[in-house]
Amino acid sequence: MIAIFDRAWLIPFSLLLWTVNFAAGQGMEEVKLINSKINSVNTIRLTEDYEVFLREKNKILILNEDGLKDGNIWLSYSDLLSIEDFEGEITDPQTGKTIEKLKLKHFKDVSHISEGSVFEDDRLKYYKPSLYQFPVEITYEYTQKIRGNMYFPSWTPEGKPKQLVEQNVLEVIYPEKLGLRYKTENIATAPNITKDNGEVRMKWMFENLFNLDDPEEDSVALVKIAPKAFSMEGYAADMSTWNGFGMWVNQLLAGRAELSPQAKSTVGGIVDSLETDREKIKALYRYLQGNYRYVSIQMGIGGLQPVYANEVFEKKYGDCKGLTFLMKSMLQEAGIAANYTLVQAGSDEDDIDTGFPSNQFNHVILQVPVEQDTLWLECTSNTLPAGFLGDFTMDRHVLAITDEGGVLLKTPCYDAIDYNQIKNVSKVNLLGNGMARIHQAKELTGFAAQNYLYAQSVLNEKDIQKYLYHDLGLSGAHIEDFELRVDGSKKVPTAELNHDTFLQQFYQSTSKRMIITPKFQSVDSDLLGNRFMKWEERWEILNEESVELESGGDPVQLSEDFFDYAKEIQFADNTLTVVRTVNFHFPESTDRDTMDKALKKIAQLDNQPIFLRK
Repeated sequence: MIAIFDRAWLIPFSLLLWTVNFAAGQGMEEVKLINSKINSVNTIRLTEDYEVFLREKNKILILNEDGLKDGNIWLSYSDLLSIEDFEGEITDPQTGKTIEKLKLKHFKDVSHISEGSVFEDDRLKYYKPSLYQFPVEITYEYTQKIRGNMYFPSWTPEGKPKQLVEQNVLEVIYPEKLGLRYKTENIATAPNITKDNGEVRMKWMFENLFNLDDPEEDSVALVKIAPKAFSMEGYAADMSTWNGFGMWVNQLLAGRAELSPQAKSTVGGIVDSLETDREKIKALYRYLQGNYRYVSIQMGIGGLQPVYANEVFEKKYGDCKGLTFLMKSMLQEAGIAANYTLVQAGSDEDDIDTGFPSNQFNHVILQVPVEQDTLWLECTSNTLPAGFLGDFTMDRHVLAITDEGGVLLKTPCYDAIDYNQIKNVSKVNLLGNGMARIHQAKELTGFAAQNYLYAQSVLNEKDIQKYLYHDLGLSGAHIEDFELRVDGSKKVPTAELNHDTFLQQFYQSTSKRMIITPKFQSVDSDLLGNRFMKWEERWEILNEESVELESGGDPVQLSEDFFDYAKEIQFADNTLTVVRTVNFHFPESTDRDTMDKALKKIAQLDNQPIFLRK
């Protein structure tokens, strides 16, 4: 089968790469940069019985050892995607002699199981040539068949880095009565379209393209294809609208929500004493989190159809589809309507193309309308509170599957400081010879608390302590005692950590002065999933020696495009007090590099030594 949910599915047509035109007048120095040359013809044919045939013919001239990887061949297959034929050969272009005939029996065959998956039927055949004399030419062609026309591969005319594309052709052939849709990105050329005897042919041709490096994702030249009328495993619908796609998913869900008397009794026992829908939703969600295990299962109709809700109830595990559908079924038994919802998940994933209805999803969550509001449930998490999604599925368009069909909605963006806060209060006693003992109280809210919720839920005490060493980032530290409390019962998760820790090297001391640099918490861009954060640090450092502030105590006040920074330092009664606050406010679509640069600047502002004179 073709695994769609819980990981992306790729058909090996070609890599999606950005290019520049390769001009014929370029000098020899630039030509030497070429590792390989390729001529490629790709044909996508849709038949009247909804089957899709993918035909690819490649001729690749390998010029040097660096280009050898451009001759690698990857072929996926599964219950829904089959390899119909393959032939190829390796030849010496200077003599025309055949070096090796390529057959599928020469390919390695491996299970294509994604991380965390237990049940999956995708497999992969691959071939990597081992050659030592160049140039050499690899020619091959193959056909794949997809049962059902829900999925079409995207296509790019571009080659791999340092590969000259002499010619790349895409031809799409389909019955006019079934229809087909396409959309191009970063391509100005319209296809050549012809019609004959009820058959439509669309053709793109590109020549002399070259790129030196991997592209920026938004620069890739791309042709995307999607069906109008489509069918898979006997389930048919119209995908030209989101509503039509949702009606098709409804067919997959039909008849699978029925719960056994035992399951109904369990639901009743949980909700019968509760008054409001919110209370019932949260109680059933906590029951799901506490009793069911997430396991990726890439089986069923294209990885799209959940197993029966009662089967998940009995087995106590399921994938995102199964757990979400069980939660929907339990809510239905409690008299609460909820919508099975498709989403393109991933903290770094772009939003779907809302103007091009097609299957762009890899995950399922649950949308529960309640009291002029919505509770979103991530049913694969055993730590997130009801109503809080985290950066895996936040701030993106999703397709809610209602009784009337698909409806585009958008998940919360959490674009406020209230959803991401760190407050650390550290009291330090200097012990001499650079050593110190610290008592620290940490209060974490929202995104900042997620890792601690996970640690408390999944790790044992020893492993939690290992995580604390990693998170605190204090060198030469020995945690003597700690207490971690987490709360996932509210709309926004919280965590509180108190620890007593011995530090072997906290400061420097000479005969004339002490040098102290407070060790603020380390924050990376992973903690800025919602682009906002309030981060407060207060350090009170007590020294029993008689000293006075010499330098490094000037206040800092800075406002930039992405953050506001303030630091104040006071010294009284042999106690050095440092109060530092940062408020992050990154705009939408800020990339990680920009965040990392801002965090690096914060680190530079933080890591300023304070000098105390003895």
